[in-house]
Amino acid sequence: MKSIVAFILTLFCGMPFAFAQDSAKVAPKPRNEVQPGDNHTIQRLIIFNQQQEILLEKGRNGWMTPALRSNKKQTLKQGLDSLAKAIGLVVEVKRLAGIFTYKWTDLDDVSYRTHYTAKYISGNIGQAAKPHQKYQWFPIKEALDSIRFDALKAETKQIITYPKTLWGGAFLCTANDGKFSCVMEEAFYPLDKK
Repeated sequence: MKSIVAFILTLFCGMPFAFAQDSAKVAPKPRNEVQPGDNHTIQRLIIFNQQQEILLEKGRNGWMTPALRSNKKQTLKQGLDSLAKAIGLVVEVKRLAGIFTYKWTDLDDVSYRTHYTAKYISGNIGQAAKPHQKYQWFPIKEALDSIRFDALKAETKQIITYPKTLWGGAFLCTANDGKFSCVMEEAFYPLDKK
C-alpha cells in the first residue's frame, strides 16, 4: 500500500514539473525587450521668473505647465532637475504645492499629479527635443487663459491663488477619440492643515 501511495504522489508531484518543462520551452523575452508599465504619474513644475511670469510648454494638447511622466527609476529631485535641464533652465524648487488624484473610467489604475513651484535661477529655454514642443513665459492671467485642459487649469489656479497651502483634490476622467475630459470628484482641500 505504501508503494502505491508513493507512486501516486510521485506521479502527481511530477506533473507540475512536466508542465513547467513544457512552458519553459517558450523562451521568455529578454529583459531589455520588456516594456515598462506606465504608472500614469506626472510631476509638474510651475516655474516663476523675476517678472512673476509662468513658463508654459506647448505640446500636442496645447499649453500646459512643464511636466515629466514619472516612469523612470529616479528620485523626485532627480526628476524635477532633469525636467528643468531638458528645458535648458536651472531652477530652485520651492515647495510641493499640490497632489491630485486622477481616476480614469477606462483604467483600473489611479494616477497622481504632483505640482511643485519653482523659481527660475538661470539658463535659456533650449530647443525642445520634440518638434511639436515649444516653451514661453506668460503673465499669470494669460497663462491660466492659455491652459485648455480644465483640470490642469483649475489645479494651477488654485496653487497660484493660495501659494502657501499644499492642495489635494480628485478628478474622474474619460478619454474619447484622444480627447480628455475630467470632472472634479473631490473639491480642493488643504493637505497641510494644522
